[in-house]
Order: sequence, then structure tokens, then C-alpha cells
Amino acid sequence: MDTKKQEKNKKSKEIRNKKLEIETKKLDKKTLKRINEQFRQYWRYLFSLIFIYIISYAVWVLVISGGVRNLLNSRGLNPGKKFPLVVLGAGIITGLLFTMDGFVTALLKSPFNQMCYAINKAEGISYKKKDHIITKATESNEHCKETLKKFGILTICGEVARIIVEGAAEAGDKNKYGPFWYLLNISYLIPLMFAAYRIWQIRKELDRLKINCEKRVN
Repeated sequence: MDTKKQEKNKKSKEIRNKKLEIETKKLDKKTLKRINEQFRQYWRYLFSLIFIYIISYAVWVLVISGGVRNLLNSRGLNPGKKFPLVVLGAGIITGLLFTMDGFVTALLKSPFNQMCYAINKAEGISYKKKDHIITKATESNEHCKETLKKFGILTICGEVARIIVEGAAEAGDKNKYGPFWYLLNISYLIPLMFAAYRIWQIRKELDRLKINCEKRVN
């Protein structure tokens, strides 16, 4: 019993010493700079994509949908579901939107993965701190990625089918949800706000690491 207890205490001591060794090592300035650069690139891509999606949807609802409807009417192709080539065109547009989802995912994952890799490899950051930062980064990435995916596939693709295939009089769900249908889109903004909040939290954590790094150097 005593031997087992001693071995257990020895292992616990080794784990504590290893953690202490990691936490007392100096965080290299170059490593911290690389983490900050990858983080900066990540949040810039993230907010740029959010902006592009919102602007694209607004342009579609306010400008393009009306132009497409008028074009179909002028050529006697409304509703489009009666004409196979029109339905095929709507399918191609929808397929391009699906493809864009993969592009968005890759664009977000590249700096995100590099940032997480740099954090994991960095010495001078405790395991707990690494896990804390990476968890928040993953949350922000998933909030943004999944929301843009739903917004692109469920909303914009639905609008394409409604205008081109079904021949709706106007974009949106006014007939179904009333004149204030557009307010339902706030459901997409809520997870994006959480993503922005997580980004802010990560920024604060990296600022603390920078301050600690400068203190250790001094």
C-alpha cells in the first residue's frame, strides 16, 4: 500500500513540476507575434465574410430579385417552374452558393488552424490558458461558420427558388409572415454577436500574454 501511495505521489509531483516548468518558461516574443498575426488575419476574414453576406442579401432583396423577376416577365418565363431551362439555371445558381460554403469554411479554417497550432506549440503558456483560448476561438469559428452556412443555404437559396422557380411577386416572406418578415433575420445576428464577443475575449487574453511577456523580458 505504501509503495503504491509513494508511486502515486511521485507521479502527481512530476505532473505538477511539468506544469510549473511550462508556466515559468519565457514566452518567446516571435511566437506571440505569430499568434497575434494569425488571430488578426482570422478575425478580419470572419468579419469581412459577415459584411459580404449581409450586403449580398440586401442587394439581392432590394435590387437583383426585382430585376430577375422583370426579366422573366418580359420574356414570358414566369413562373419559371414551367420551363426546364429556367429551373436548370436556378439549380446552377444554388449549386454555386453551395460551393461558396466550402470556400468560406476553408477561408476561416486556414488562419484558425494555424493560430491554434501556434498556441499549442508555444512555451510559456499554461495548458489551462491554451485550452481556454482555443475553446473560445473554436466557439467563434463555429458560430460564424454555421450561421453563414444556414444564412446562405436556407435563406439566399430559398430566395432564388422563390423568385426564379415559383415566380413570387417579390423577395421575402411577406405573404407568409406579414410586412415585418425581415425582422426574423435577427436570428442570424444573435450567434454572430456571440462570435464577436468571443473574438473580443481572445483579444483580451492575448493582450494579457503580451503584458506578461514584456514583464518577464524586463
